[in-house]
Amino acid sequence: MNGFMEGDYFINNTPVVMKYTVLYTPERENGVLIMPKKVFDSFFSTIIRNIKNNYHEGDKFLSLREIAEQYKVSLQTAQRGVRKLEDFGYISVKRKAGITVQSLRPRKKLENYKISVVSARQDARFNDAFFRGIRETAEEKGMLARFENIPDMDYRSLQFGDYLLSLDADGIIALYFNNASLPFYHVMREGMDIVADIILDELPVLPVVQTDNYRHSCAAGRIFLDRGYRRFLVVGYYPRKSNRRFEGIYDTIREESDDVQYACLTDEGSMTVIDRFFHRFNSRCAVYTVDYSANYIVGAKFMQYKIPAKNDNFLVYDCEEELFTYHGLPSVKPVGPSFHSIGMELCNVLISKREHGEYPEPRQRKI
Repeated sequence: MNGFMEGDYFINNTPVVMKYTVLYTPERENGVLIMPKKVFDSFFSTIIRNIKNNYHEGDKFLSLREIAEQYKVSLQTAQRGVRKLEDFGYISVKRKAGITVQSLRPRKKLENYKISVVSARQDARFNDAFFRGIRETAEEKGMLARFENIPDMDYRSLQFGDYLLSLDADGIIALYFNNASLPFYHVMREGMDIVADIILDELPVLPVVQTDNYRHSCAAGRIFLDRGYRRFLVVGYYPRKSNRRFEGIYDTIREESDDVQYACLTDEGSMTVIDRFFHRFNSRCAVYTVDYSANYIVGAKFMQYKIPAKNDNFLVYDCEEELFTYHGLPSVKPVGPSFHSIGMELCNVLISKREHGEYPEPRQRKI
């Protein structure tokens, strides 16, 4: 993180253009590099290294003010570092005795580690499924997870980052945010553990667990072709252009298909496209929903037109649990991970960060 420049990060061998060409200009005092005050991770790693190299168990450690002065950080950042060191077991803090080195290789405790879950999506089914996976994984380790009802504010603003830092939490799981690189980067620089379910604005340092949209949709296309289907309807909420879920299935089936239609549910006339397809539905037809809310619309159409839905002529990309269920239709297994399982993976990232002090690699993982 220290002083990276434009082009230092690459995605698919392409340089990533950051919004800030230079994050800070290094300063020197008597020839010694001064750490930028807000880069908490660097401060925390440095102070742990200092404890391990220069102290023994039982030694008196620096006071809060001495920590701030020696490491060139604010008292607030020094205090946060002391709390985290104590929580990890490196030091003990007593009112009269001050700060004492407790262990050079402490065992990091997961018990009572607090996770706050925030979501930009106002959808109870979506949020509940993610949160169940997070809570179940956390509770197995003695951790605490809670869902935060976030206030109405601009998620792109630094104010939102300050709100996240104000939560009584050791780690944050963020769901469905976009255009929010500034507050999320602010949170990371201040030392808060955080992980998201989508990549934010080409911010490669942000830990992410994301579904592999293109790969899973390619798998859906192969299932359809293997079953002999040749006319296809793809239904979703986002435009066809740059839609990796549509691109995956289209690239797989286009050479062997007779017809491929896409119904974007935010477009006027999309329901007409869907009804026309179902009106002419036959044994060579199949439907694929690339957004989970579209599952229910398509499920209703199978019922409305009294068309038998099979486990292979109706495929869904994702859904809340391991199977998508709609009254009157057989259960459908999604081709991608369920929200419940992604929630579990997100929680496991924070567990790994807590246990090992670093995020698992790769930081931005597609599952």
